[in-house]
Order: sequence, then C-alpha cells, then structure tokens
Amino acid sequence: MNRHLSTRSPRFEFVAFCALTLVMLTTRSHALSDVVHLPDTSLASFFLLGFLVRRASAFAGLFLFGFAIDVWTIFVMGGSGFCFTPAYWMLLPAYGVMWFAGRVVADGFGEERSALAAGIALLIAATLVSKLLSSGGFYFLGGRYPDPTIAEFLPRLERYFPGTLFATLLWSGIGATVYAVYKAAQPRLSRAHAQ
Repeated sequence: MNRHLSTRSPRFEFVAFCALTLVMLTTRSHALSDVVHLPDTSLASFFLLGFLVRRASAFAGLFLFGFAIDVWTIFVMGGSGFCFTPAYWMLLPAYGVMWFAGRVVADGFGEERSALAAGIALLIAATLVSKLLSSGGFYFLGGRYPDPTIAEFLPRLERYFPGTLFATLLWSGIGATVYAVYKAAQPRLSRAHAQ
C-alpha cells in the first residue's frame, strides 16, 4: 500500500486536520452567516479528529485554533462576548470528551459496519457529556447567572441539547461519508499513483 495515501500516514493526518480547521472556521466564525447559517461543527470536528488523527498535539492545535477564532470574532469582528467568561476553559474537557470518544471508536470499534450502532451510541453519549460540561460550566461557573440551580439549568439543557446533537450527528455523518468514499477510492488511487 502506498504510504502517502494511507489513512495512518502523516500526510493524511495533516490533510484531515486542515479540513477540520477549515470547516470549524467556516461555521464557528459564522463567516457565511449572511448567506446561510451553518450549524457549528466544533463537537463533530473534535470527534472526527480523535477518529482520524488521535495525536494529543492535534487536539491542542484544534483547541487553540477554536480559541483564536473566538478571540478574533469577539474582539476584532465585534461579535458577542457573552459566552466568553472564566468558564470558557470548560470547553477543554468538553472537547476532550469528544476527541477521546473518536479515539475509542477508531481503536475499539474499528471501521466495520457492525460497529456503526455502537459508534453512534458513543457519539450521542459523548455529545451529552460534552454539552453538560460546556453548558453546565458556563451556567454554574460563568458568573452570568447570580443564583444558578439545577432546576433552572435542566430546562436550558433540554432546550439547547437537541440542536447540538443534530449538528454533531450531521457533521459527523458528513465526515464519515467523506472518509468512507476516500477509503473506497483508495485502492484505485494507489494503482493510479503506482503507474
């Protein structure tokens, strides 16, 4: 097998990382919001990063890139800084859960179709835990709500989680489809490269 086309090659991992940063930039910065509002890819990007790249340095790089997007959007482009509080750092474990779930799916379940249901179940569970960490961190630690309570937080979670789950499943599904098409085309690409 041609190592340059392998999904475990540094070249593939670099291309995957760049693609994930590009879609995160497009959706997180709302660069196309005048044309179309695309759901945020952040959770799916970290999940796919864990599946495709798995290096801790890639996780750190994608997190810092997301932070840079937020800083640019808020302080340069004049976006809302309402969510930019000391609790922002709860995104680190929230995204870490998604990245780790991607690694578990890749290492534990593999790429077999029989593992699809288990992989989706883990993705849904990871999305819920991630949402609890990020939204819960913001609500309880962000200082925006004077007397936070579980009773007030749960309706917020109920309101916002379905949209987060939809976006995460949508983008993860698109990423999985692109990956499956690439894997299916890989033998032909290897033969063409060898000629």
